[in-house]
Amino acid sequence: MNTKLDNVTTQYRKFNENQALTDGQLNEFIDYFEDQDRLSRTRLSGVGIVCGFESTYIGSSSNPGSGTPAEEIPQMEKLDVVDYDGIVISQGAGVTTDGDLITLRQKLDKTSDVAINFDTKTYKYYRNYVDDVEYKHFRIDGAQVPLLELITQDEYNQLASGNDFKNVKDIGSTLYDKVIILYLESYSNDETPCQDADCDNTGAEQVSNLKVLLADSEIVSNLISRGDAKDTIYKAHSDYQVLFDQMPKIEAKRVILDATVTRALDLKARFQNAGTAIADLSKGFNAVADNFKVSLNFGGQNLNDKLTSLLNPVPGSSRLEDYQYRYDLLKDLIDTYNEIKGLILHLNAECCPGINSFPKHLLLGRVGATLELGEPTPYRHGFYHSPVTTTEDENYERVVMLANRFVQKINGFQSYIGPVKITPSNMFVRLGDKAIPYYYNVDKSLLTKWNYEKTKTDRETYNLSYHTGNLASDDFVQNPLNYNIDDNDFYRIEGHLGMPYKTALQNINDLKAKYGLAFDVIALVLQKGEKPVEPTKEVVSIDDLRKQLVSISSDISNQRTNSQSTLFNISKLDEKLKLLNKAEFSKEGDGVTVVRQDPKKDDVVSELLSEFLERKSGLEHVAGVEPGGTFVLIYESETNNQVLADFSLPYLCCSKKDPVFLSLPKNALCQKDAPMAMSIVPADGEVKAFVNGTQISAVTQSGGQSYFNPSMVGAANLGQPITFTVNDDPVDVQLIVYAEPTVSFSSGTISYGEDTSDPDATVDFHVAPINNPGFTYTFNFGDGSPLVTLTTLPNTGIVQHTYRLVAGREDTFNPTLTVTNRNGCSTTFAVDPLKLTGQMTVVCLNGMRVVIQYRDGVDPYHACNDASFNLLGNGHLIIGSNPPPADPRGLRKGNVHLSNTGGDQDRGNLPNGATGGLSRYNEIIITQDEAEQLAAGANEGFVKFSLECALGYCHTGVAYTQLFLANDPTPIYAGYPVGNFLEINPCTGERR
Repeated sequence: MNTKLDNVTTQYRKFNENQALTDGQLNEFIDYFEDQDRLSRTRLSGVGIVCGFESTYIGSSSNPGSGTPAEEIPQMEKLDVVDYDGIVISQGAGVTTDGDLITLRQKLDKTSDVAINFDTKTYKYYRNYVDDVEYKHFRIDGAQVPLLELITQDEYNQLASGNDFKNVKDIGSTLYDKVIILYLESYSNDETPCQDADCDNTGAEQVSNLKVLLADSEIVSNLISRGDAKDTIYKAHSDYQVLFDQMPKIEAKRVILDATVTRALDLKARFQNAGTAIADLSKGFNAVADNFKVSLNFGGQNLNDKLTSLLNPVPGSSRLEDYQYRYDLLKDLIDTYNEIKGLILHLNAECCPGINSFPKHLLLGRVGATLELGEPTPYRHGFYHSPVTTTEDENYERVVMLANRFVQKINGFQSYIGPVKITPSNMFVRLGDKAIPYYYNVDKSLLTKWNYEKTKTDRETYNLSYHTGNLASDDFVQNPLNYNIDDNDFYRIEGHLGMPYKTALQNINDLKAKYGLAFDVIALVLQKGEKPVEPTKEVVSIDDLRKQLVSISSDISNQRTNSQSTLFNISKLDEKLKLLNKAEFSKEGDGVTVVRQDPKKDDVVSELLSEFLERKSGLEHVAGVEPGGTFVLIYESETNNQVLADFSLPYLCCSKKDPVFLSLPKNALCQKDAPMAMSIVPADGEVKAFVNGTQISAVTQSGGQSYFNPSMVGAANLGQPITFTVNDDPVDVQLIVYAEPTVSFSSGTISYGEDTSDPDATVDFHVAPINNPGFTYTFNFGDGSPLVTLTTLPNTGIVQHTYRLVAGREDTFNPTLTVTNRNGCSTTFAVDPLKLTGQMTVVCLNGMRVVIQYRDGVDPYHACNDASFNLLGNGHLIIGSNPPPADPRGLRKGNVHLSNTGGDQDRGNLPNGATGGLSRYNEIIITQDEAEQLAAGANEGFVKFSLECALGYCHTGVAYTQLFLANDPTPIYAGYPVGNFLEINPCTGERR
């Protein structure tokens, strides 16, 4: 067997000009670059199956029980399968650990050439395979395991004798338990001696035949685990899959409070009952520890016993009822466990893949194995990436670090007592990205295992924690609340457990005020008896206080206690010590002092938990609070007033201040509505508006009244529920501001009726877009006509309206469109004023005066005895209501006479007031009948006036012509019609 990377050539020679080359020099050169090529594949890309190599058995339709029709096999849908009764393997690509690039091959006529450009190959025949090169991966204790060799129909046809081959379908049902192996059979043929004088073809032939083999899955399993050559890569990654399947699915149970929690024992039971995952957690992590060789040193205890003792300690074994932090420990362990489990199947990286794992073969899985997304395929090599192509090489380091952190957290848990402290952290991230809780011993060992990225960059001391002794000395690490916390969305609050709740409240509020933190803190009590009358004075024994302080001092001096216990004992005295501050003293008896105290000072009103739960829900124990949330301390009673546990709400809530109230006249507004007055209690209360927890600037003040201005709501917040607070307390009021509808509205084409006697005009109005579900469109056309309301626009987006006009009169209209959306919001749109003139030809023609004259001295010289014409409109003779007087002689023709030479056609029609001269004046007033006749023939309101010769011959000079509307002294036309012809709209004077 020729494996190439067992011995790597690291040098070669450069050749000189005309140098005689030896076989060693040439082979050295080839070997060097081949080794580099193979190393580049395995070390820089990866090894295993890259893609393809899917398989199935296709049975013929005549033998339906022998296989699956190709069209019913999803993984082969895109393959061109045409052959039957054979094992179909799709083309693919893979790299062996010796650097061989394997694809399916099709032999060509030339022995050394193959084709790879095909989709599938169907293998229909088999025989027993004998491995003459003694490939170790096929041998157990020196003996070859049973293997079957597959060939295609073409390969079978080329055999001289195929007697030892059988049909694949004869294998029967055991076929589906057999694993397909692509084996690159590599060896060197003996060198052929040089004959004659031509020795160009000498040298040993390097043979590389691709064999497709079958082996029983049990045999393959034995080869991997106890064969002469172990497949360490496949076994390791197969073990990861087995490990993943063995690891139980675990999630931490929530601690849910209800009205039945009325005692400290009830609360403790809720936390302890949430710790039911110990057995599964022990089982799952033990498997991880075994696989990754993680030491489980718990002082002689096994993991299950250690967890049981930590999470359910013997009563009295702890100085503090810290079951809440023991529950937090369990959640941390589960988070770490699940993070490890999430990485197990993402370890497909090999830095230096073992050369002997699968140097000349690839496992494709069982015949017909489906390659479903997310499902492992047994006996199939995956692709094991080089670290240069993936980040998964770090995942192994992460898993080992997380596993060691798991152990370190268990060993480092401590029942700690200390002052109240707030540490910025994060909520929805991996545990390693959060601040380290104060119930751990934050030593160097834990720090190096807490956050992989920081440890990798030598910044493990830059984690944040309650305990800062081993952290970096930088002030932003020691005092992080003094610096930018934009990247933090959570505050860890620790140290208050076991303190009197009033002391804890005061400490937390002091820190909140000192650092300007945005959250509220309240206290809830489990039990409340009849509330006693608040005393105006308390009796404090100075002697007792002195004795307690001396005892504490003595304990410190004699080192009989630690500093944490001292702080805890001092906190118990805090309530009494505070009474000595700003009080009046009077002696009453030996050693007894009466302290008179203002009952309003230090007043903390706690609500009963059961009553609180009737109003609010959502309490979660998270060991802190989000910015903008409420931190809730829970204690049992005024007698047993130590803090037992803490919860939080994700919103500001329930501070015991003056009652607040907010009322709105409406719960929905439109963006353009006027500002809305709000009713507030207290009257001078500060109102804030929020969308999804973010404050918006929409509340204004005017004259001591608060208003909500919808026009100030941004576009992104329209349609979103708006919530309110009064004096930073939330109120149960919501408001939604809806967007105004928006369209474009314009006027378009203006057209008049085909009947030119109709003065009315039709206008097109364009609206866009037309597809606005829920919109209502109300048109006011500005002419006093009824409003038109549509719920659906025409497909063209055009709405037409006809305006009733007065002939010849210009009117101005101001159309508007009011659009209303489904939320009741309306916007009114206007177009530019429309100026329309009534086009009524009959009216304009009726009574029209047509004046045709010659003006001596003004117009070109005109002297003719035969200048007589007929006035025509649209080809019809216009007689008018005032025809010229008849000629008694019957010689004059026509009704327009311009002759001024005393001839037969000169009727002496001088202008009014003229007694002589050459000027002549003709006036024709059109009658109603003539007007109707002319209008009927008008084209788009235009009438053709013409002067036609009334004689057999005519004067062709120009006559000055004027057209007047009835009773209108101003002509609508005055001029010299070319060729005595005029086409004019009598209503507008427009000519063409």
